[in-house]
Amino acid sequence: MRALSLTMVLIVAATSVVSAQQGQMRQRQMLQQQVMQRYMENYKQQAGLNDEQFQDFTQLTERAFNERRELQQRERVLWQALEGQMKPGVAADADSLVNLIDAIFDVQEELIETERRNQADLAEFLTPVQRAQLMLSQRRLQHNIQNVMRNRQQNMEGGGGR
Repeated sequence: MRALSLTMVLIVAATSVVSAQQGQMRQRQMLQQQVMQRYMENYKQQAGLNDEQFQDFTQLTERAFNERRELQQRERVLWQALEGQMKPGVAADADSLVNLIDAIFDVQEELIETERRNQADLAEFLTPVQRAQLMLSQRRLQHNIQNVMRNRQQNMEGGGGR
């Protein structure tokens, strides 16, 4: 009877953890969508895009974001695998290291090519000034996101020791 009770407690606890993680993922996705929507609306105003340009911009931006996210995820997995190979006290497999390093560079090249393609697509309906505004705006957004993430990490590390 005791084993059954313990099993039930573990199942409930595991279900709660999974539910909380799913809830956090949904919240993150919603926040990401809100930030992206505000960013795109701000850019529309800043660049003075008409409705047709904005529609093209929105479609291209969403496609580019998804491509970039997928490539960045692949790159993260490769870096994690490389770190796994380089653990102290564990002999690294030279062939595996070469393959991982090559794969990291391949993904980075894909990221650059994807960005070049996106810039060529943007050039079909944006002026060079609008594209430059977009690049600067994207860079600022990326820096802001990195700062938020860094602050969050610092707060988590600082809060964990109290």
